[in-house]
Amino acid sequence: MIKKFFIATLLIALSISVETVYGQRKNTRSTPRDSNFEILEKKLNAQTEDALKSQIVEEALQKAKIAADTLAMADAYYFMSKIKTSEKSEYADSIIDITHKKKFKRYPALGYLIKGNLNYELGAYKKALDDYLKGSIAAKENGNEPLYFSLKFNIGLLKNTAGERAEAQKIFAERLAYLDQNPKNKTSHNYNGTLFALADSYIYNKQLDSAKVYIDRGIAETLKAKNESIYSILVVYSGMYHYFSKDYDRAIDSLQKGKRLIQHTDEVKTRTAICDYYLARCHQAMGDTDLSVHHFENVDSILKETEDAIPEIIDTYDHLITYYRSQKQVDKQLEYINTRLKFDSILHANQIYLTKNISKRYDTLELISEKEKLISQLEEDKFLKEEKITILSIFLGVLVLVAGYGFWRSYNNRKLFLEVLEKQKEKEKTKEQNIEEVIAAKPKEEIDIPEEVVNEVLKKLQSFENSAKFSKKHYTLNTLAKELDTNSAYLSKIINVYKHINFANYLNNLRVDFAIDQLTTNNPLRSYTIKAIAEEVGFKNAQSFSTAFHKRTGIYPSYFIKKLKV
Repeated sequence: MIKKFFIATLLIALSISVETVYGQRKNTRSTPRDSNFEILEKKLNAQTEDALKSQIVEEALQKAKIAADTLAMADAYYFMSKIKTSEKSEYADSIIDITHKKKFKRYPALGYLIKGNLNYELGAYKKALDDYLKGSIAAKENGNEPLYFSLKFNIGLLKNTAGERAEAQKIFAERLAYLDQNPKNKTSHNYNGTLFALADSYIYNKQLDSAKVYIDRGIAETLKAKNESIYSILVVYSGMYHYFSKDYDRAIDSLQKGKRLIQHTDEVKTRTAICDYYLARCHQAMGDTDLSVHHFENVDSILKETEDAIPEIIDTYDHLITYYRSQKQVDKQLEYINTRLKFDSILHANQIYLTKNISKRYDTLELISEKEKLISQLEEDKFLKEEKITILSIFLGVLVLVAGYGFWRSYNNRKLFLEVLEKQKEKEKTKEQNIEEVIAAKPKEEIDIPEEVVNEVLKKLQSFENSAKFSKKHYTLNTLAKELDTNSAYLSKIINVYKHINFANYLNNLRVDFAIDQLTTNNPLRSYTIKAIAEEVGFKNAQSFSTAFHKRTGIYPSYFIKKLKV
């Protein structure tokens, strides 16, 4: 959803201010044990290089382990999660594991906060909610009222994202009242974030009077605190408020200002797409078609560049298709239909988005049908303007071909799906094969590498494949060679000869096979977005995952998941 791009940033910003508050810095009483957090924090703040910071925390962790000091260990894991962000989830788990039966003020609640934020960013909202609930219970039981209210606030953000805005608004209002009554726990981040959340909830629920109250209040507070990030978003919300109120001139003024601010302070281009979308709607409502289309095409450019399918503004393509149909520009219609189909396929994996946001008028089947008609129309314009009978024959032929192709594709995809499942079963059997059998069965090849080296590398590759470490770390040929105690030239040649594939495809195939295994055995994973699944198994983005999956299996992951759910 649009709000996710704003709220994910808000969660990160709030977690920083929240975690600082719970470091006893603002407590009126402290103990020698509590001061460990502050001492470690000051040491880290004095350093600028992550390597030095990591060394400091590692030493603190070892010292805490020797002393069997659980609280100091939890502090070390917490700071390590901030330095080594790629392993943040593991450090959060460590915090929870060692403190879940303790009565520490910060822990295990802070561990659950970190886990919840990570799951939110992955789109795993159910897991995030579970983490926030566990964290809020722990914070309340251990007497950490500020952390309790902040975890509850994050639950409100989730409810708001899910459309349960009435409940979310109560939580946000409760948080705002708490901060007003407890100024020692009030920071510009948590206060302005709460005002933002209220404005967001009311504007998307079209409760315009309440939205205006919190937008205006939030703008005043963020200006006072010089919080440019939230201020720029609230200016955009002000523009949306005026758009919904049909005050289009003021809406355009605010949206243009908000867009300039976001371009100046924010690297996330999708946020400017939101500004362009509402600018387009304003000009459309005012009857200025040319400017409206200009801004819709800006949205299209940004979505194509970022490949982010944002459900609330995806109807941009409906407006562009309609406009170019009226202009009889068939090539443009085809371009935007194809783009819409591409984004629909990305959204297809998330059932919530599928059911709530894809336009019935332009659903996949209708778009494909219209696409074929437009192709026929281009052929007609170019070759067959005078041949009506031939046109009709071609049109009927196309329909037959489309129907036949659809049947063949359905049959072929089903066949490939079953082959994938069968290969997965076979892979599980060979996975249990003794490593010595693997070495003995290897083909006899002359590759100018000592046989004992080849055997040792193959053993280590087998262990690497079984460990699934490839799903947690972005390996290169050099980094894997170093990890296996060999050189990159040897490793590349061994993989090429004995795995019959180059290194990049070898790594991609391992991750695709791992994804297939996880999807067939882990039901909750099937509800993740394609992007979230891609990151879970080691890919950088949804596009590279889908391409590798199709290359490996002949089908796309969205189809595979759909068939698993049947």
